[in-house]
Amino acid sequence: MRSRATLAWGSYVLIAGALAAYAVIAWLAALIARAPVLYGEGAVANAARLARDGVAYLDVDPQRFVAANYPPLYLHVASIGDAFVTGRIVSILGTLAVAAMVFLSAQPAGRLAAAALATGWLALAPVMVWGPAVKPDLLALVLTAGGVVTLDRRRDLAAVAGFALIFAGFAKPTAFLPALALAAWLARADRAALARFVFGAAVATIAAAVTVYLDSVPDVWRHVVTWNALSWSFEQWLPLVLLALIILGVPASIAVLAGGARGARGAYVVGALGILIAGGREGATINYLLDLTVAIMLSIAATAPRLRTRALLPLALLAQLVVGTLVLDPLRVVPGRVPTTGAWSDPLPRGAEIAFSVDARYLVEDAGLLAKTGISPVVDDLFLWSRLVERGIIDADPIVSQVRDGRIGAVIAEVDLEHLAAAPAFKRQRWAGTLVRAVLDRYRLANHVGQLWIYEPR
Repeated sequence: MRSRATLAWGSYVLIAGALAAYAVIAWLAALIARAPVLYGEGAVANAARLARDGVAYLDVDPQRFVAANYPPLYLHVASIGDAFVTGRIVSILGTLAVAAMVFLSAQPAGRLAAAALATGWLALAPVMVWGPAVKPDLLALVLTAGGVVTLDRRRDLAAVAGFALIFAGFAKPTAFLPALALAAWLARADRAALARFVFGAAVATIAAAVTVYLDSVPDVWRHVVTWNALSWSFEQWLPLVLLALIILGVPASIAVLAGGARGARGAYVVGALGILIAGGREGATINYLLDLTVAIMLSIAATAPRLRTRALLPLALLAQLVVGTLVLDPLRVVPGRVPTTGAWSDPLPRGAEIAFSVDARYLVEDAGLLAKTGISPVVDDLFLWSRLVERGIIDADPIVSQVRDGRIGAVIAEVDLEHLAAAPAFKRQRWAGTLVRAVLDRYRLANHVGQLWIYEPR
């Protein structure tokens, strides 16, 4: 490798490695804290707790709303022990395993380039933020990436790839899009491998179907399919596309122009673009970019042996990484900056505590706030509940009537409900109008702690 190229790769691995190390330390700190860091983790942890008893999807208490809007696979894995420990460990290990796949794919270009690409992927904003998430995204991601790498290197193991890719879809349904794209590619490129792929997919489907059957098929369908059919809008999608360009514009161009997006990797790019398009649905955030980051980095890894002697590749990737980090500031990397899209939540100031009563019922905007109390939330995913109420899919009365009657001990919001109209759109989406009116009619603002507004009955 030429000296100028070596210096460029070294600079890339140094900066990317520092960001990746910072992220991993933050992930481990979150694991030790056993607390939520992203909105929605509390809902997943609550569903995982219920999954131990096989009632995550059964809605056994009509006075509570349980989202459980993910398939059973991750919920059952996270139900082993504390979801904020087991679920986070699964996600962290899955993220590191994907980084290892990028490293191994780029290893023919040399260890320096391979390490730079692997740490460069870990340092991307979506990965830094979502790497330890107590959500099924990273489990689905590692299964998908494993299937792609298998098809890229060993088509004789297409059955293994088919099993992994379908199981990824049963962890998070959007993962079915890369599986379909890869099946379509095999249908044109290798019919024998397609047959093996379909066999593996069939075995995975049967295995997953057993799990779904144990949880009641109609109930799983209602939670995972019906309740996830939220509206799609261009206004929601366009910001995600702009974020994709800020984070991945240069790497994507390199992957395509250098010819790395071919074969299984190219099919993965197509499937990942399908996931990006699906990101126009309500509630989507930068996790819809995760597959695209992996697909592009694997494509670049395939071209690295040819381009490793050129300083332009690592310098371009480094420049894009710096721009993405400065714009999005994942995990508060830039001192003094206000975190942006997809940032970890921090509703309580350091040292602040709320005295919860184990006998009371609480309606909280983020159910993760109750994670360490052992108290079940009245609504574990207020965003989903509000969207379903606004669309007429579910009846608001079982929850709203408790508010009107003052049976809720406290309503804890992350926004001033008196001035909800001035809040960001994603905050407004979490609060159905009928609920807000009931809260303001029956409750008063009793306290304001950090980013929390606490309302108690009048």
